Amino acid sequence: MRENPFRSPGRWLPTAIHVHTDHSDGRVSPQEALRTYAAAGYEAMIFGDHECVTVPADGPEGMLVIPGAEWAARFPDEPAGMHFMAVGMRAGAAGQLAGLKDDPYAVAEALSGLCDYLVLAHPYWSALTTELIARLPEMPALEVYNHGCELEDALGVSSYVWDQLLARGRRWDGVAVDDAHWRIDDACAARVMVKVAEPTAGEVVRALRAGLFYSTTGPEILDLEFLAPRHLAVTTSPAASILFRCNGSLGSGLHAAGGEALTRADHELPDRARFVRVEVTDAAGRKAWTNPFYLDG
Repeated sequence: MRENPFRSPGRWLPTAIHVHTDHSDGRVSPQEALRTYAAAGYEAMIFGDHECVTVPADGPEGMLVIPGAEWAARFPDEPAGMHFMAVGMRAGAAGQLAGLKDDPYAVAEALSGLCDYLVLAHPYWSALTTELIARLPEMPALEVYNHGCELEDALGVSSYVWDQLLARGRRWDGVAVDDAHWRIDDACAARVMVKVAEPTAGEVVRALRAGLFYSTTGPEILDLEFLAPRHLAVTTSPAASILFRCNGSLGSGLHAAGGEALTRADHELPDRARFVRVEVTDAAGRKAWTNPFYLDG
C-alpha cells in the first residue's frame, strides 16, 4: 500500500495550485496575489497563468513560489478540450508545444517531459467524459475541485469522473484548487495540504508525486489509520459527514445527527473494493478529500 501522509514525518504545507495573475487573464499582479494568499495562511504558491510561466522576483518573506503554467488544447471533433496545470515547468516549454493546439494527448505527453507534476484541470467544466480522459498517458492527478468553476457555473466538482477512473484501475490523485482570476471572490478557498520535511520546491514536488497530501476547502483531516488491511479509521475537525468512497456502492458513510458533529469514523472495506478515499463535509458544506489508497497491491 502507498505511503500514508497522515502517518509520515514532516509538516503540512498549505499550498495554492492554479492561481492566475495579470500576466494572463487574471486581474491582480503576482505580488498582490502572493500577499493575499500569504495573509490567508498559505505558504506555497504555484501560479497557473495561461501558457506563461510566472515566477515573481519578489514576494512575502517565507512564501515559496514554484514555477507553473496552464496549457490547453481542443479536440477538433468534440465539444470539449483539455487544460493542464503544469507544476515545475522547464524553460523553453512554449516552443516545444507549438502546433499542438488540436491534439490534447500530444500536449499532455509533451508536458509530461517539460514539468515535474502534471494535473488535468477542471474535467467537469471542460465537458470531459471518462472515455476521453482514460486515453491520456499516465498522469499524477486531476482537479477534484475547482473553486472558480464551481462559483461561476457549478461545474467545479469532478469527483464522479475521478471515481470512474479509479474503478477502472487508473491511479489518479485529486487536488483542490481555486483557479482564481479575481473577477469574483474566487481566491483563498481551496488548498492542498502537502506533507513535507522542509518547505523547498524539490520537497513539495517529491511529496506531490508520492501523493503525500490531502486537499480541502475548510475541514481538516487530522489522522487516518489502517487498523487492519481493509479496516481504516479517520479523525477530522467537526464534520457533518465522513464518507468512505470505493468503487460503486462498496463504500459507506457516517452522517451527524441531532445537531452533533462527527470527529471520527471507521469502516471495514469489502473484499471487492479496489480502492478507498475519504471525503469529509462540514456543516457549511465545505469539503476535504484524501487521495485514494489502493487495496490490490
